[in-house]
Amino acid sequence: MTSANDGDYPVDEVAQAWLIKMRGEESGALREEFDAWLIASADHGEAYRRAERRMAALAVLKTSERHGTDHAEARRGRARGWLPWGAAATAIALLMIAIGAGGAPLPGQPGSASVARAAEPLVTQRGEIRSFRLADGSSATLDTDSRLELAFGDGARSVRLTKGRVRLSIARQNIPLHIEAGRGTTIANDAEIDLRLDEAGTVSAVLRRGDADLRPDAKTGPATALTRGKTLSYRRDGRSQLEVAQAPDIPANWPEGWAEYRSIRLDRLVAEANRYAVIPIVIDDAAIAALDVSGRFHLSETEAFAERIASLFGLSVERSADVT
Repeated sequence: MTSANDGDYPVDEVAQAWLIKMRGEESGALREEFDAWLIASADHGEAYRRAERRMAALAVLKTSERHGTDHAEARRGRARGWLPWGAAATAIALLMIAIGAGGAPLPGQPGSASVARAAEPLVTQRGEIRSFRLADGSSATLDTDSRLELAFGDGARSVRLTKGRVRLSIARQNIPLHIEAGRGTTIANDAEIDLRLDEAGTVSAVLRRGDADLRPDAKTGPATALTRGKTLSYRRDGRSQLEVAQAPDIPANWPEGWAEYRSIRLDRLVAEANRYAVIPIVIDDAAIAALDVSGRFHLSETEAFAERIASLFGLSVERSADVT
């Protein structure tokens, strides 16, 4: 049953979106709305149970003869030092990934836009990429698991990134937009900027269009002009020296869920893909993790990403529902 529901979205896609949202940090606030959706139709409950069964289905990418299986236990032991929150204990082969509804996009992913009110923060759950229209005519595209706070009115025009990544297409107004992250502020008018705040507390800014100035500490220190094609990074506390990379390290087409790399370690690539995965990919082979990868990858589509990696490295994909 995949009849249309909640606007133009099929009921299975809406159920999958709810499954992700109710496993996120905002689940408590969404509980009443979710319960109302669940009891509104018997189809909703059936679709939600199907989504749960799909989440339980794991795809296991196994090593091939090309990479060898000798001393797999020894390699597994060395890899556990960097695996996140004990995920190594659940890994039974090279990679494990959760498969969603055939890689179908979730409601709120690229192509949709909501109108943001000044009083409410903009938030995306894991797996979402969502665009918003702001009150000043600007637009904001939030990456997966991100949060942007707004402050418009009374002569104020500012936003604060507290988590994740955002692309801001800034409309021209009488006053510039102040974009805060950590202790730093970027100031721009009629411009397009990518801003990222990672888990390590590093803020990175890339200018896509127009002009902008960045202060790593808004209270002290000089401003630095952003330059197209370069990345400016600083620590969230604003105390470390501003670092300038000669090439942008934020992929230009991330709002579509894609990323292109000339050279990246497989474990770093998988870490990027894990930002979108409901159940994270686990690499349980240190030699495989260190392999160099290049190419264009659809990171937000977990199944397609797994198939691409399997093709690149001669791996096979097996599905199992009893991995613990």
